[in-house]
Order: sequence, then C-alpha cells, then structure tokens
Amino acid sequence: MNKLFTELRRRNIFRIAGVYAVTGWILMQVVSVMTPALNLPDWVDSFFAVVLMIGFPIAMLLAWAFEMTPEGVKRAENVKDGESITDKTGRKLDYTIVGGLVVVGALVVWQTTQTPNSAPVQTQAEISTPNIAVQTQTDEKPSIAVMPFEDFSAAKDQEYFASGISEELLNVLSRIEGLKVSSRTSSFAFKEREASTGEIAEALGVKHILEGSIRKSGTTLRITAQLIDTANDEHMWSQTYDRPLTADNIFAIQDEIAAAIVAELKGRLSIGEVEVTDRTASLEAYELYLRARQQMNKRLPDALRAAEAGYKQVIALDPEFAPAFSGLADTYMLMEGYTDMQEDESNRLAKPNVERALQLAPNSAESLTTAAMFATDERRFDQAVALANRAIAVNSNYADAYLRKARALRFLSRYEESMIAIQKARSLDPLSAVILDNLGYQQLLLGDKKAAIKTMRDNIRWNPDNPSGLIGLASIFYLDGDIVTAHGLNKDAQPLNPEHVQMQNQLVNIYLDVGMYDAALFASKEPYNRSRALLLMGKRQQSLKLVLDNTETVRAGSVLYLHGNLKDSYQFVQKSVRNLRALENQASFSWVTLYADFAFVFQKNGDGNTDVIMGKIEDYLGTETAMDKTLPADLIAGIKLHLLKGDTDAAYIWLDRYLDLGFANIPLLKEPPFDSLRGSPEFEKRVARMAKNAAKYRAEIEAQLA
Repeated sequence: MNKLFTELRRRNIFRIAGVYAVTGWILMQVVSVMTPALNLPDWVDSFFAVVLMIGFPIAMLLAWAFEMTPEGVKRAENVKDGESITDKTGRKLDYTIVGGLVVVGALVVWQTTQTPNSAPVQTQAEISTPNIAVQTQTDEKPSIAVMPFEDFSAAKDQEYFASGISEELLNVLSRIEGLKVSSRTSSFAFKEREASTGEIAEALGVKHILEGSIRKSGTTLRITAQLIDTANDEHMWSQTYDRPLTADNIFAIQDEIAAAIVAELKGRLSIGEVEVTDRTASLEAYELYLRARQQMNKRLPDALRAAEAGYKQVIALDPEFAPAFSGLADTYMLMEGYTDMQEDESNRLAKPNVERALQLAPNSAESLTTAAMFATDERRFDQAVALANRAIAVNSNYADAYLRKARALRFLSRYEESMIAIQKARSLDPLSAVILDNLGYQQLLLGDKKAAIKTMRDNIRWNPDNPSGLIGLASIFYLDGDIVTAHGLNKDAQPLNPEHVQMQNQLVNIYLDVGMYDAALFASKEPYNRSRALLLMGKRQQSLKLVLDNTETVRAGSVLYLHGNLKDSYQFVQKSVRNLRALENQASFSWVTLYADFAFVFQKNGDGNTDVIMGKIEDYLGTETAMDKTLPADLIAGIKLHLLKGDTDAAYIWLDRYLDLGFANIPLLKEPPFDSLRGSPEFEKRVARMAKNAAKYRAEIEAQLA
C-alpha cells in the first residue's frame, strides 16, 4: 500500500484530482449563471453535473496510464528512468490548484454579497403577485382558522350558504375563552389560492385549521367537517352530518361541530365552553342574512345596496334578530365611505338600527362594535372607546372591535394606544384589507413611512381586488408631493370601486392642484369637492349654494373660508373646533394645514383661540427652518403661520422652498391669507412659478389619462 500511495503521488494523481474538483466546481457555477441568462432548459445543469461525475474516473485512469516527458505524453510503461518530469508538472498543478481556490473564494464572497438581507423594494408589477409567506405573530394559546366550506351541491349555487356556515362556526368558536380564532377576512383570503396547510398556518398565525363542505339537496343537508393539526398536517377529527334542512338543525349542527372541536382540543389544551349566539327561528331569514352579510363584506357600491335590501328582508321576517339590525347599520355607515351617500344621510339611516340592535342584544359584541363605529362617526370618541372595550370583553377574538377602538383612539390623537389596538386587530385578521389600510395610516401618523409603504404594498398583494392598498399607497405619494404617481395609483384603483370616497377625494385634490378644474368637477359627486371646483371655475353662486345645501359643518366652514366670507365661516368653524378633539392634543400632518385655516378665521373674528391653534402649529413644525422641510403640508403650514404673524418675508422664504422643490397647488395662492399680497410684483412672480410647476405635472397627468 505504501508503494501504491508513493506511486500515486509521483504520478500527480492527487493533484490532478484536486485540479479536476476545483475546475469542475467553477464550471458548474458558470453553467448555473448562464442557464437562466440564456433561457436554457433546467436539465442543462443536471447534464453538466453528470458529465463531470463521469469524467472524473476517466481523468484518473488517464493520469495513471500516461506521463509527461520532454518529448511529450507517453504511456507510463514506456517511460524510462530519468525521462519523467512529473515533479515539474506537479509544481504547475499546485499553482493551478491555488489559483483555482482563489477563484472559488472570490465566487463565494460575491455570492454572499448578492444574497439580500431584507426584501427589496417592489416594483408596480410585483405588487400584484400574491405572496403566501406573510410573517404573523403566533400566540402561545391554542389557535384555529375556519376555512370557507366548499359547495358540493349539484347546482353549485350554495356558495353563500357554505360561506355562511363557515362564518357561523367561526363566530361560535370565537366566543370560547382561551382560544384564538383567525377572523373571516383572512381565512377567506385563501379561498381562490393554492396554498398548503403549512402556508396557511404561517400566514394566519394559527396551529389548527377547520375545513369542510356542504351539500344541499332539496330539504336535505349534509355538512362534512375536519380538524387539522398544522404542525404535522394530521387530521385530528372529522365527521359528516346528514340532517333535514331546518333552521333548528343548522344551528344544532353548528353547535355539534363546535362542541366536537372543543372536545378534541380540550384533550390537549385548556379552553373554555361554547357560548350560544344570537339566532333566528326562520330558515328563510337565516339564508337571507347570510347573503346580505356576504354582500356587505365586499364593500362595493352595488353589493352594499344589495346588502341593505337583504337585511331589510331579514328584519321583515324576524324583527327580533339583532344581527340583522347591526348589519344594516354597518351597511349604512360603510356606504358613506364606499358609495356616494353623504355622511349626514348615512348617520340618519344608521342611528335607529344601532339603537334597535343594542336594545335586542345589549351584550352582543356585534351590537356593541356597531355602536362604537356610530359613536365615532358622531364624534363621540370617548364613548366609542368604551363601547369597543365592552365588545372586546364579550368576545376577545372580534377583530372589528379592536379596529373600531383604534379608529376612535386615533381621533383622540392617542396614537400609541391606537397602534396597540390595530396591531391586535391584525393579529386576529392579518390579511384584512381594511385593517391593513388602518395599520398603514397609523404607521404614517407615528412617522414610520417605510413601514406604512410596506403595509400598503402587502395590502395590494393580498387583496388585489380591493382598492384600499392602492389608495393608501397613493396617499403617501401625494403627501410627499409626487402627485403624478399618486394619480396613477388612484386611476388603477378606480375600476375596483369608482365610488370609493377617498379615491375620489384624492383625484379631486390632484386635479385642482394642477388647474384641471373640469376633471375635478367630473371626478366626484361629493358637494364639498364640486363646490371647490365650481369656485375655481368662477361659478361662485353655484359653489356657495351647493355646499350650504348639502355639506356638513366642517366642510361648509372650509368652503366659506375659501370664498373669503370669514364672518359666516366663523360660525361653522366654531362648531367644528368643538367636535374635533384632536385640537386638544399635539397636531399631526393630517391636521396641521386645517389648523392654519381655522387660526386665520379665528384671527379675523377676534377669537382668542387663535394663539392656541398657532401654538400647536409651532409645536408641530418644531425648531426646523424652511430649508429643513420636504413635505408640502409642512411648508404650507409654515407659510400660513408666518402670514398669521404678519411676517411676509418669512412667509416668502417658506413659499420659495415649496416652489423650489417643484410642488404645485394653484388653489393655495387664491386663499384669503394671501389677499394682502395679491397684485404685488413679488407675489405675482410666485404665482407664475406655481403655474409653471403645475403645468409640468398637468402634462404628465394628461399623458396618463391619454
């Protein structure tokens, strides 16, 4: 063996093996890079790997059989003593190995630097690509997601019924103390997606999944359900139920399934008992309720109107069924944001239904949450928080209760508390478009714009048919002064819901900023928006009549302010200030320009609150100068603050910074605070610069529209 080992070393077999290994590794790296670059088929990598493996023993045999001599390569048995130059060849092979290892090291270092440590910024094309791996914090307590049951009926016309059964089971389970239940929106997000049990569990942050099916045939109902442990994809329990179709049987089956799940989980986990929910004795009312709830959850104009009609039918059949009243109230309140219904009309229609829901079910989480939403719409923010807390005490898994609490706290400028509530809502319903939209806005209020952008992009990715993510992302670009990108995102959102109020408001603001008044008038039916457009078009009387006939207090005051009627505006603004509790706290970017308008109206009417509001603007702007500011709203607030102080030179410094950054807002310079400057050469020079900035954006927006 020693002689064989010595001979192998003399013939450089080990060195050749090393050279072969290094060269082969480098070759495979080149192939792995070039295969996708040249659009070669996947088998090319495998082909080269097989060739290299086959070539290795062949190379070793050739190295054993032949040697290098001064005359060239000869068979080993023909090489005489002294003719072999394997020593010199060995040194060259050593150099080759060292050089190859240097190349290998360099390639390893390069590959390491090319591996991103965090997700890259996504392009618009990537936004719409669903991504299953959403990181969601998983609670230690037992958790479950109820997936939408499948419709196995022959006519395939019972999807609403299958979804309704899933929701009712979810509602029953959500009332179990000690059990975390993922909300409907997130669970149902996987209905049209191909995803494994493990992927669903990771995205929703749950350890168990309940899935099943329904088959409805005439007066017979079959429900099949199975409980899955996501850790090992084990089917913990399954059961099929065949029953005559009556309301009592449906509820009995729901209770039976829930009880079976609880019994199965109780053997391993510590959880409480099942509580009975509000129910109707009418099968027809129950089916109509399921249909109406499905339509309401879509949050689209026609669907909300269908939900309104459906809930009214349910109430006619069973006037004691509380969830129908809370559902109808929710529908009216949603119409204010997702259709062209005005806030006053929305609240008027919602109010009696809120009261009836509370009367029938005063301790229902649904009734209390609806009441919290209504209290917020009526600016009774403290009461809204209290109602939401009561709902949470009844059902700690009810994500909407945390969402309504977060919204009320935000209006109170209790931003950190609001963030805690919205994060809890997200943990229960991580894929909800509405919750993600609110989370993104809350992150923006707390100054974390990077996180807000990521949240909005997540919303777009998970909810491609919902406009909230696009509109939320557009609002961030608009706040940054990038109105062209904001316009494009809003136009992308428009087909998803043409009546979405926030989208319409943003488009109107963009069109007014660049002087496209006709487009602004066409973009919205909302009286406040149309009134502003008519004013800028020179139709003052139409503008004034429209807003005074239709618009709520705060906006009526704003339009009168724009008209220069500061005396009448003062009467409305006084009422608005009493309602806007945010004035009691630190100003934020979402309020600061409105504060400046209020302060100007108060100042012209000799109101002592002027100094209070000006102080809040100063606190918000801090000690930074105009050159430190980059947001349009901040600069506008600074301009108006110095005009309020009578410091024209300082106001021009802030205005010049606004114009130097390329921002555009033609209506700004038409507002009353600039009346004292109007006509002077210095001011008209700025008006011309503003028009030039606006013309640039207008050309880009018109190109987008074309």
